[in-house]
Amino acid sequence: MELLVLAGIVAPLWMLVGVIVVARLYPGYNHRQQVMSELGARNRATTKIHPWINNFPIGFWFVLFGTMLLNIESTNNLLFLTGILMMVQGVSHWVTGLFPCDENLGVPKPSKGQVIHNLAGLAMYFSLLATCLLWTIKIHNLPAWFSLYSAVSAVISVVALVLMLRAIKTNINLGLYQRINYGVLAVWVVVLSLMLMKN
Repeated sequence: MELLVLAGIVAPLWMLVGVIVVARLYPGYNHRQQVMSELGARNRATTKIHPWINNFPIGFWFVLFGTMLLNIESTNNLLFLTGILMMVQGVSHWVTGLFPCDENLGVPKPSKGQVIHNLAGLAMYFSLLATCLLWTIKIHNLPAWFSLYSAVSAVISVVALVLMLRAIKTNINLGLYQRINYGVLAVWVVVLSLMLMKN
């Protein structure tokens, strides 16, 4: 069981390392200005390797983590919902890998593949945000500070989302805001996993 909980720790860490590794193979890639999906965009130096290093294995670890949560205690609704949402998170990673971004990120006319990628990206983000919000309610047996930590993580992520949407127009710090937006939730998953292992 502990090995399966470990999947919740491995998934975010894999993403961190994977993005850094692939970015080094992308000439001129700028983490501060460019979104992570650009690493797998069509006709890029990293188009083919990005999903195999990032999307597919990360999706596997999230699905494994979600499966574990479903099997911890069948009567625990919070763990059950968290497990379902983690599986949605994992599948969304697979879909974004199978349907890469357009070369220009779909601006001004997105292809069908870009639309699917965008929808999967939304599912990816909101499944994680919804999971985090669920744990703000003290219906679990983890310490009370974890509910507060979950609330703070959700707020930071939403604020970063607003900044990211504004940055789409200016293209200034877009990549930075995306990393904060998703990163705080990814760190939250690691903390949740560690808490479950101790519990």
